[in-house]
Amino acid sequence: MAEIKARWIEATVAVVLSAAALATSWCSFQATLWNGQQAAHYSRAGAFRTIATRDAIDASVTRSVEIGLFSAWLDAKHTNNEPLAQFYQTRFPPGLKPAFNEWLAQQPLTNPQAPPSPFALASYQQPGMAEARKLEEKAAAEFERGQRANHIGDCYTRSAVILALSMFFGGVGQAFEHRSVRIAMGVVSLVACAAGLAFAFTLPPLAVT
Repeated sequence: MAEIKARWIEATVAVVLSAAALATSWCSFQATLWNGQQAAHYSRAGAFRTIATRDAIDASVTRSVEIGLFSAWLDAKHTNNEPLAQFYQTRFPPGLKPAFNEWLAQQPLTNPQAPPSPFALASYQQPGMAEARKLEEKAAAEFERGQRANHIGDCYTRSAVILALSMFFGGVGQAFEHRSVRIAMGVVSLVACAAGLAFAFTLPPLAVT
C-alpha cells in the first residue's frame, strides 16, 4: 500500500513538473514576443515624434515668413505704395491667403472691430503644424501600445517565475525520504503550478507573424 502511494505521489509530481516545464517555456516565449512588440511600438513612436518635430520646425519657419510678408505688406499700405503691397500680397503662402482675404473683407484699416491680423482668424491654418499634431497623437498612441505590451510581457515573465518555483519544489521534494515532506513539497508544487497556469491563461497570447 505504501509503495502504491509512493508511486502515485511520484506520478502526480511528474505530471505537475511536466506541465510546469511546458507552461514555463510557453510563458517565456510569449514574454519574448511581447517584448519585441514593445520595442516595435516604441520605435514607431520615436519615428513619429521625429517627423512631428521636423514638421513643427518647418511650420514655424513658414509662419515667420508669413509674418514677415504681412508686416511688409502693412508697411507698403502705410506708405500708400500699392504696387509694392500687391507684390507682397501675391507672395503670401497658401496657408495665409484665405485668412488674409477674410480679414481684408472686414476693412481692417478703417474698421476698429476687425481682428488685429489674419493670424487671429480661425481660417488661418498651417498644414505643417496640423500634420505635426496628428503625428504627435500617433506617437502617443504607439507609446501607449508599447506600455501595454511591456506590461503583458512582464506578466508572462511573472507567470514563468511562479511555474519555475513549482518545478523547484517538485524537484527538491523528491530528494527527501520522508513521505510527509515529499507530499508537502508536492502540494506546494501543485499549487504553484495551478497559480502560474491560471495567471498565464488570463493573458492575451501573441501569434508569431
